[in-house]
Amino acid sequence: MTRRVLVLAYFFPPVGGVGVQRTLKFVGHLPALGWEAVVVAPRGAVYRVMDPGSVETLDPDLEVHRVLSVEPARLRAVVREVVRRLGRARTSSLASTPGPPATATTARRPRRWLNAVWSAWVRMFFIPDEQMGWIPIAARAAAAIHRQQPVDVIYSSSPPASAHLAAGLAKAMTGQPWVADLRDPWVGNAFAPPRSALRVRLERWLESWVIRHADRVVFATPGLRARYVERYPSRARRFVTITNGYDPAEVGKPSAASDRADGRFRLVYAGSVYGSRELRIFLDGLDLAVGRRSDLRERLRVEFVGWMTPDNRQLALTRAEHLEPILRIDGFVPRDEALERVRSADASLLLLADGPDRDLFVGAKLFESIGLNRQVLAMAPPGDARAILSELDWGVVADPRPESVAAALLTIVDAPAESRHADPEGRYDRRRLAAVLAGVLDDVARPTVESA
Repeated sequence: MTRRVLVLAYFFPPVGGVGVQRTLKFVGHLPALGWEAVVVAPRGAVYRVMDPGSVETLDPDLEVHRVLSVEPARLRAVVREVVRRLGRARTSSLASTPGPPATATTARRPRRWLNAVWSAWVRMFFIPDEQMGWIPIAARAAAAIHRQQPVDVIYSSSPPASAHLAAGLAKAMTGQPWVADLRDPWVGNAFAPPRSALRVRLERWLESWVIRHADRVVFATPGLRARYVERYPSRARRFVTITNGYDPAEVGKPSAASDRADGRFRLVYAGSVYGSRELRIFLDGLDLAVGRRSDLRERLRVEFVGWMTPDNRQLALTRAEHLEPILRIDGFVPRDEALERVRSADASLLLLADGPDRDLFVGAKLFESIGLNRQVLAMAPPGDARAILSELDWGVVADPRPESVAAALLTIVDAPAESRHADPEGRYDRRRLAAVLAGVLDDVARPTVESA
């Protein structure tokens, strides 16, 4: 008998970015495993990456309930446009008056001020995140869906952590078991902006509430699970690791030949760039490699495809002028195009700097490269990402230091690896991973499941 799982996920089409794919692929594979998914997703989401065309890829039979998401980002968009126009007017005014000419830096100052003020305001008042207004609306929608046609399990995925709080309320309102999926750490996220001591204490309490009330907690990496076992040892038996992966139906298309018409080795980074240290270290290493081997200017092309923070984009564009014609910086592109860029490349690029908790991250792009059988140049500290590549004997690994990056670049260009299957046993096939999740859902849905 098919059972129903109610999925609360903010990251769901048309919201874009790689964070969407984990939930989307689980939802797609669960029906074959006896679980029909019913999705509660945001309506009116305002995220930095949107992919409207991705809605067309959803199964028409999938039941999706879109409920209003009240987000301050809407106000920010309005304020940003006002500031942009004021900045443009100020630049024009300065250009028409005697004195030093207006520069791009002059035009960017209002935007930088807005970003600083906005970040401080959000950190102070929006806990756990900007999607907190979605919590009561999503919880009420989940309860209404259950009343109309009962569900057997509630499933939520973070970030944003607000999805878990909505799911916890939905559990209290329906009495149904709940599985919480953490793609990234909540407290202790290395990529989160600085937070006040008061906010950290409050988020620790909220995180503890989720861990105590969820019937199972799923983690996307072994290191992440180990970290939460240390933090909540009494709940460890309820913790499960289900990694990210690749979908053979998506990446299994015939691979296009690498575009080597110009004789260049193409290295592609497809995804968002959040941390500034990651990008700076890699670009320093690229600069060092080119300084040692001038022939790389004719043999190598490095392409960044995806969203970057404004500071990272400015850094990359500045370096691109110096590293022309090697370095190419593109913005966000639809997922199919991003995959095609990796598929037609010689290798993909993974960037992680060292530092507290960075060893817990494994970019989803790593698994897609594995599914595409594309070699990987991974700049990463010891941790889960390197462990996966070591397990598969795949890719070239560099420490997050410019000297190591330079050496890895020369290695991968001078001695490209032979073509072969990266994951012949299919251990990171999303169908296999979805079967693990179906087993978790089966377990918590049993009437005899131990009470929390």
